[in-house]
Amino acid sequence: MDAFYASVEQRDNPSYRGKPLVVGGSPNQRGVVAAASYEARKFGIHSAMPSVTAIAKCPTLIFVRPRFDIYREISTSIHAIFKRYTDLVEGVALDEAYLDVTENKQSIPYASTIARHIKTAIFQETKLTATAGVSINKFLAKMASGQNKPNGLTVILPEQAMSTTSRKRLRICRAASD
Repeated sequence: MDAFYASVEQRDNPSYRGKPLVVGGSPNQRGVVAAASYEARKFGIHSAMPSVTAIAKCPTLIFVRPRFDIYREISTSIHAIFKRYTDLVEGVALDEAYLDVTENKQSIPYASTIARHIKTAIFQETKLTATAGVSINKFLAKMASGQNKPNGLTVILPEQAMSTTSRKRLRICRAASD
């Protein structure tokens, strides 16, 4: 899901839309950012950042207390959408899961088509966007899902696997040497 907790808050409170927002603890009480909207991310704000650091980066930042009961309820609805396609669902967090759609309930031949169907259903039923990564294993699917955010869909084909992981290794090595 795209900035899940923050997106839920922006969906449920129209006055938050288009504004930098974080879900998390108050900067006055040694809080931590649990999720940052894409508007907040433009200021360099991210999950696990101390709230006092976040407010220093963006003085107009809106802080919202988490509503985990609501997030769990929405996550359950999203997992029900997944189950329409496969029972092989591995939840990683409330906002992330891996699906094996090799053999799927809809007999759809392409995983990318299933991903598009799921993204559409999620949006129609929750008014939230999701980014999907499709590939031959969880590692590559996770890499793919990190691209084209928000609301993207990236496919890493088997023949692209080696070049994709080589580029990733190069970026990690280059970052380590900087």
